[in-house]
Amino acid sequence: MLIKQLELSEKNELLKFLRTAYADNPRMSDVSFWNWHFLENPYVDVNNLPVWIAKDGDEIVGQLAATPFKLKVGDEEKRAMWILDLIVRPDYRRKGLGKKLAAAAEKYCPLGLGINTAEQHSTALLENLGWTMFGKVPRYNKLLYPGEALREISRIKTLRRFANAVFAPLRPRSNPHALEKNLRRAEKFDSSFDDLWRESAAQWTCAVVRETVFLNWQYVNQPGKKYDILACYENEKLVGYAVLYFRKTDADGALAKAAITDLIYHSSKPIETIDELLRGSLQIALERRAGALVTDALDSLIEKRLKFFGFGRVKSPLQLLVKSNERREILEDTNQWLVTRGDSDTSVFEQPNL
Repeated sequence: MLIKQLELSEKNELLKFLRTAYADNPRMSDVSFWNWHFLENPYVDVNNLPVWIAKDGDEIVGQLAATPFKLKVGDEEKRAMWILDLIVRPDYRRKGLGKKLAAAAEKYCPLGLGINTAEQHSTALLENLGWTMFGKVPRYNKLLYPGEALREISRIKTLRRFANAVFAPLRPRSNPHALEKNLRRAEKFDSSFDDLWRESAAQWTCAVVRETVFLNWQYVNQPGKKYDILACYENEKLVGYAVLYFRKTDADGALAKAAITDLIYHSSKPIETIDELLRGSLQIALERRAGALVTDALDSLIEKRLKFFGFGRVKSPLQLLVKSNERREILEDTNQWLVTRGDSDTSVFEQPNL
């Protein structure tokens, strides 16, 4: 049995393994998605890929994959990785391969983050290797059109229309002017977004660095997906942005859910900026008749404003894990963090909407 870092020449062999391992999710073995994820990331060196494999002879029987990124910790920017995808073939489990794959990944980057759910066995595995599960990422939801959001109702058109009509008094009023004053749609991230991050980052002790090159990779260049970028300006100066993701409509024409994937605000007028972005996000969701608008956010001010706008906190499955040999008192304190839905694999593994 061999545990090793993937070489590019082994890509086709790995994709063959992934087709079997994720038979119910063909995107995991899609060439364009894999290339985007592991070759086009601006922080990846193709000669030092963030993928580790377990091989039995010439056959791949397990893998651990990660996304490298820059992490702000205090006044420093550190090289870090999100552990995203650990899977071992069923007949090779309980042989210690998961631990060996995780140990190999730590040699690549000793500062690691992960987001797991309670149903995943990898949380216990990582904790046995010295990782700490230090909190959860809160999830907030606002119901807009119950006839679209609830599958049992959306299948029956008359019931769907009735549910939406009954809920109308509780639904926020659509306001087309919400996007006219300070909000603009953006097609991509330019240098003004770098300026925004440099001026805003001091608000958070720990956060993924929002460099333009990384944002464009994540939200503009991802194959099969279209994200909506909503930029907020004050006297022509960019003071915040939100990234929205709308799922595909189902076979019955219902759009069950939309998400606020990322939200960043300048420190000069934080409440006003967040409120503008939330109003604009709700307006777009109402225009497209999304059943609900959901977001994951670990940030006290964003969470307060979400509650003000009627978002309710719902059960969150997202566990935050960290592995570090330094600054642990900061990294293991959720009060020090900014985490949004876009920081986790929730957004990466959302199904394509194009």
